[in-house]
Amino acid sequence: MALGNILSILDWLKNKLPIPNRVEGIKNTIDKLERERNEILLHKAEIKSANRLTIIDKQLLDLRKRMQNLASD
Repeated sequence: MALGNILSILDWLKNKLPIPNRVEGIKNTIDKLERERNEILLHKAEIKSANRLTIIDKQLLDLRKRMQNLASD
């Protein structure tokens, strides 16, 4: 009986909390990284920002591949 109540509460919470699904999370991350990349490109180039751009580009490439794989499934 108690386990059933706990499960029903957890199910209710799952429906009420704004937990994004995987695709939405990936899209949000891509948007965030693109905004950061564009912000870096507006400023004078430095070694630190160039290194960060390299990391961002690799992450964006990986995330876009994941989106393509999810779309093809």
